[in-house]
Amino acid sequence: MARGVFGLKQGLDCSYFYVNRCDKETLVPIITRECAQGSVIHSDEWPAYSILKSLGFIHCTVNHQENYVNPASGTNTQGIERSWLDAKIKILRKTRGTTELLVQSHLNEYCYRVVRRDTPKFVT
Repeated sequence: MARGVFGLKQGLDCSYFYVNRCDKETLVPIITRECAQGSVIHSDEWPAYSILKSLGFIHCTVNHQENYVNPASGTNTQGIERSWLDAKIKILRKTRGTTELLVQSHLNEYCYRVVRRDTPKFVT
């Protein structure tokens, strides 16, 4: 798989990473850097994630060819999928014609604004 965006989400907090490849060598270092050992990670059954349990994560999967939600465990990826859809709509509308060098900064700004959208504004 070529360039794309990899996302992590917990509650309202999100982090997106513009990556050159969506393979194990690229994604696993991001996960181990950004997530504490013992964290519960919900994902699809992409082969790159197969190593997560052996790295100390609780890895729950859903097979999207069969279900959007795993009927046995309740595992789903709908939160990150919806968050990424919202991000794409806002970022693509705002950044038409932007260079690849700026994509990560737009992703960071989007996540920053999502997390802070419900915080009270500073009043002077």
